[in-house]
Amino acid sequence: MPIPSGLSAQLGIAEESTYGTPVTVTRFYEYLSEGLALEIERIESQALRSGTRIQRSDRWSSGQKSVGGDVEMELANKSFGLLFKHMLGAVTSAQPDAGGNPTVWEHTFSPGDLPTSLTVQVGRTDVGGTTRPFTYHGCRVASWKIEAAVGEIAKVSATLLGEDEDTVTALAPASYPSATALMTFVNGSLSLAGGAHDVKAFSLEADNGLADDRYFLGSQLRKQPLEADMREYTGELGTEFQDLTAYNRFVTGTEAALVLLFEGATISGAFKFATQITANVRFDGETPTVGGAEIIEQPLQFKCLGNTSGTALTILYRTTDTTP
Repeated sequence: MPIPSGLSAQLGIAEESTYGTPVTVTRFYEYLSEGLALEIERIESQALRSGTRIQRSDRWSSGQKSVGGDVEMELANKSFGLLFKHMLGAVTSAQPDAGGNPTVWEHTFSPGDLPTSLTVQVGRTDVGGTTRPFTYHGCRVASWKIEAAVGEIAKVSATLLGEDEDTVTALAPASYPSATALMTFVNGSLSLAGGAHDVKAFSLEADNGLADDRYFLGSQLRKQPLEADMREYTGELGTEFQDLTAYNRFVTGTEAALVLLFEGATISGAFKFATQITANVRFDGETPTVGGAEIIEQPLQFKCLGNTSGTALTILYRTTDTTP
């Protein structure tokens, strides 16, 4: 019997080929929290009727449905390729040494056309010990965040927009990849303009610019959220005031290459599990200031920008997964 609490909860996803047509979820994740939910607008009559003091039960109707919410996970060395694909859009897959190290795969993600959508199923266990499936159709990633800090495990979170929620789709049995490992701050390193840079914390946030208001006569459901604005990738580095180099980049508007690397155990030969974020960034602040006797901090806010030499942002995911 399942444990009658969140200890028996599960979360799985699968890629849809047709927007809003659910498929059986096949990829399951350990996760920290989820907030996926259905909201239904109530449309109430505003008309006056003699002697009526309160809303009548025959003068309201259900309106548009809104499905969405956040999912937060800890970054692992397997299975995250599918999430990265739906976070950014474009992906190329390759084996860096197919002959000598055939189990090593590298999936590189960059901003591109977002995939159609995802089916996301959450199993929520009631106090009677029954895990109830809540299935979300037509989910697209509206925004996302990757963050890491000293003393913590790296985290990935995504805000999803969905078409509908149902509780009739059967609960898929959860299965997890074997021998997974988490990426912690110990596995991480960061470089700026080709040189190592000490950081205490890192965050990268994205907004995919999706239109969430695509409702039309004849349906309660949102049509597929389409890109309606430019994407934005912004972030912050938590660092100490090392010298004037970072400050001068802020003042002069000098762009720089930023590379955040998490490496794990060896897969084969010289190849290790890895998640590597590479970006061309502009720094938007700030001047270091003194707040007391402690070491002076210098938070560095940045924005990813495209340039003539390459894309604004890529995520390389080295793993044993043959597909994202």
